[in-house]
Amino acid sequence: MDALSFCFTIDADWIPGSQVGLVRLYEFCERLQLKPSVFAAGRFAEAYPDLVREAHVKRFDVGTHGWEHGQDPAEDFRSGTYDQQRRWMQLATEAVEKASGIRPTAFRAPNLSVGETTFRVLRELDYRLDSSVPARRFDFGYGQVRNPRYFRAPLAPYYPSPHNLADEGDSPILEVPPSAFFLPLNMSSMRVLGLPAVKWAVRRIAKRTSILVLYVHPVEFEVAEAQSIPASTPARFHSGLGPQNLDLVERFAEYVQSLGYRPALLSQVAATHSPIAQAGSDTA
Repeated sequence: MDALSFCFTIDADWIPGSQVGLVRLYEFCERLQLKPSVFAAGRFAEAYPDLVREAHVKRFDVGTHGWEHGQDPAEDFRSGTYDQQRRWMQLATEAVEKASGIRPTAFRAPNLSVGETTFRVLRELDYRLDSSVPARRFDFGYGQVRNPRYFRAPLAPYYPSPHNLADEGDSPILEVPPSAFFLPLNMSSMRVLGLPAVKWAVRRIAKRTSILVLYVHPVEFEVAEAQSIPASTPARFHSGLGPQNLDLVERFAEYVQSLGYRPALLSQVAATHSPIAQAGSDTA
């Protein structure tokens, strides 16, 4: 049986003021000995390069999360043209590379709005990992994933088909889906629906994959009044924000570790699912 891995991931949207939440998350992860994978929007990396660099220095994963996500609602990797996506990704990649000192090879699409064109662009820019496909997720009115196209995609890490991301194929980019079973494993679900509902989803996900991928946003760990949150942002990002949410996510982390899950970086998960690693396993 595969080792049970718990991936704690952070999506740093371009929300001025949310850097305080990221500092709190770094301290939280170090205290709980978690291994976070940080996806930073390009504009966030430009504004707070020291925090992005710190993630690399601390040996966290560092990836990209779009260019101006958080401020530009039109930045949609599902509907964007090839030229638009290429521009967004090029700008984001350069900004995160300049801030961190390493070229990022992992990506998470804003709002998990990803498509086949996105994977074409990622491949051209030498990305090796994506964590965007909303497998087994559908938000019934409260969230932003309301397109069922990728609902039946595998929950376990897989290499997608370049023609349909819901199918396994021969893409060189490993997909590690953010965990969901109708309900996503994220901070928003915990805040809006409560921890018991998210635990219910964990138990269903655990029957289908040995990998749990949680994602949170720094904006959720600082009070709204101290941040420049656009009016277009979902209502749940305008209330219930603040450092008190660290207690909620700590209880979640304690729960999944009580089930036998151990902290892991997304890059560590990818290493065990690479074609070379798989070949070695097959011949062992």
